[in-house]
Amino acid sequence: MTRITVYPVEGRVVPDPELGGVLPPEGREVPRDAYWLRRLRVGDVSDKKPTAAKASAKAAAVTGSAE
Repeated sequence: MTRITVYPVEGRVVPDPELGGVLPPEGREVPRDAYWLRRLRVGDVSDKKPTAAKASAKAAAVTGSAE
């Protein structure tokens, strides 16, 4: 089966039925099946890698560092 790499959209927690748990922020390669195509269609995940600026801003918010 074909596989695709998906990333959770900011603010979304997306269950991963294949491995259990949730899709990590750094994304994961998943099967290109109805479940993941639906998640793409409704906007829970993206096939575009998040930009570094967003990732560093999010990390600063989590750690409380505003430097």
